[in-house]
Amino acid sequence: MEASEVIKSFCEKVGIAFEPDDDGTVSLEVDGSVVTISDLREIDAIVIVGDLGEPPPERLEALYKVMLEANHLFGGTCGATISRDPKTGRFALCRVMPCVIADGDFFYAEVERFASTLETWVKIIRDFRDAPPDGAPPEAVSGGGAPPGLIAV
Repeated sequence: MEASEVIKSFCEKVGIAFEPDDDGTVSLEVDGSVVTISDLREIDAIVIVGDLGEPPPERLEALYKVMLEANHLFGGTCGATISRDPKTGRFALCRVMPCVIADGDFFYAEVERFASTLETWVKIIRDFRDAPPDGAPPEAVSGGGAPPGLIAV
């Protein structure tokens, strides 16, 4: 199945219009976060990107440590990666899938899992932003490992 077919099938299943831009990208809102799904024709893959928001003004080093540990072997990201957009400075969650494994039902399940992971990381970043500068890391991540609600891949 080609990426555009998989993305179109997903859009039909969730009841949104399949209106990709010139790059084959469709955007939608998931639990208050913008998610884009793009057709990476040059490598026959689909990429899902979710906006995690602005970095907190304080304790950024502690948050980076948590993010790097979560990225390690995808232990706290369910197969996605966390990054910082060099153009905007905002954090993003990204997942790339080869089209050969992405039929409509599989892709739908992966987007659901991605949305759950995105929601968890939005909360973690918000908790870091809201915590006092000299406070301990938010309880959700103070023990290390995968944040609650995430299953290590």
